[in-house]
Amino acid sequence: MITLSKTHPRKALFLLLGWGFLFNVHAGRPLTVDDANVNDVGEGHVEGWWTRGPSGARSWTVAPAYSPIQNVELGAGMARDPKTRLETQNIQAKFRLTPSQDNGCNVGAVVGAARTTGEASKAYVNALFTCNHAKLGSLHTNLGALDVSSSQRVGAWGLAWERAYGNVTAHMEVYGQQHDKPTWATGLRTHILPKLQLDGSVGRQAGQNLVTIGTKWMF
Repeated sequence: MITLSKTHPRKALFLLLGWGFLFNVHAGRPLTVDDANVNDVGEGHVEGWWTRGPSGARSWTVAPAYSPIQNVELGAGMARDPKTRLETQNIQAKFRLTPSQDNGCNVGAVVGAARTTGEASKAYVNALFTCNHAKLGSLHTNLGALDVSSSQRVGAWGLAWERAYGNVTAHMEVYGQQHDKPTWATGLRTHILPKLQLDGSVGRQAGQNLVTIGTKWMF
C-alpha cells in the first residue's frame, strides 16, 4: 500500500481504495487477504466498511457478492473518499477451482477490473490457496498482480491465518506489493444477528496506522 505523501494523489487513492479489491472482494470481513472459497449457489452477501488509512486518508466501501452457479461468485464494489470525492469501483469474478475441505486445502482464482475517478480501468488477477484444519484454523495465501498503467504491472501477495474462538473469529495477516513495505493487521468478527456480522481490524504499514470497522449481511 502506498502512502499519499509519496505519490500522486489520484494514483495513491487508487492503490489505497483499490487495494481491497485485489485481495478483499471478498474473503470475509475484516480480512484483506482473500480465501479460496465462494458462496453456495443462490447465496450472497453485502459488506460495508469504513477505513482510516495511511496519512489520514478515509474512505467508505460497499461490496456485494452473489453466486449464480456452482463454484462461481460475482462481486462488485465501490469505495469513496468523502474529502476528495474520488471513487474507486470494481467488478470481478471469483472461481473455486477445487472443492473446499474441512481438513485439507483448495485452490481458487479472481479476475477483475477497477477504476478510479478520472483514470482508466485497471485489470487485476489473484491466485488463492486455502488450507483448513479442524483445530488450528485456516491459512490463506494470495499471489496477484495489478495493472497500474499500460506499462506498469505491480505484483501483490498476502498471507493470513484465522481461527474461531466460540462466537468470535480472530485473524492475523500480512500483505503487500512490490517496492513497498508490507502491512500487518489483526481483526475480529462476530455475529450480532443470525445473518448480520460486526467486525473490525487494526494494522500498521510504514509506521502508520490502518483501521477498519464494518458489517456483513448474508442472504
